[in-house]
Amino acid sequence: MKRIYIFPRYSGNESSDWYQQAISDLYASDEEISCTVLNLPNWDKPDPEEFLTFIKTRMSVHDLNENSYFIGHSVGCQAALLFLDFLANAHTGFKIGGFLCIAGWWTVDQPWEQLKFWIDQPIDFDKIKEVCNNNISCLLSDHDPFTSDTFSNQKEWEEKLNANVTIIPNAKHFNTDGYVEVIAEINHMTNK
Repeated sequence: MKRIYIFPRYSGNESSDWYQQAISDLYASDEEISCTVLNLPNWDKPDPEEFLTFIKTRMSVHDLNENSYFIGHSVGCQAALLFLDFLANAHTGFKIGGFLCIAGWWTVDQPWEQLKFWIDQPIDFDKIKEVCNNNISCLLSDHDPFTSDTFSNQKEWEEKLNANVTIIPNAKHFNTDGYVEVIAEINHMTNK
């Protein structure tokens, strides 16, 4: 069974943006799939230990394997990276099927205080590439209101994680725009 875990955007939850539509569409195309949206706690007071503890309660390492896929949306990409970094360092040889970053970023044009924590996270990129079987992709918009330098952002994803980056015209921050490309990329990643 394929297991998909969605790490939502800042203050996002299972009802936000395209998450429920994606789950519905994925179930319709494959009954042997499980989708979970992680309602991450306390975005206003980011604490790595609290996030990791919460994620560990929602995902058993014993249930994660090469049929498990992580999808991060905006800061959810950073939360997923934090967990992947933990997995890479705590479990030698551990692997998942892949990681999709949607509206992912390394810097934000005007970061508010709570985002600064996520910008400065130390991550072992080489180990994360191994954990993800080098199956890392990223969807970016050429008109993201939070990260205006799309091409620098693209370059960082490519250099740090060997991510396959696709730039979607006018998808803004992928809250509602760009859904067709989102579901297509999820299907592509999980069927490699």
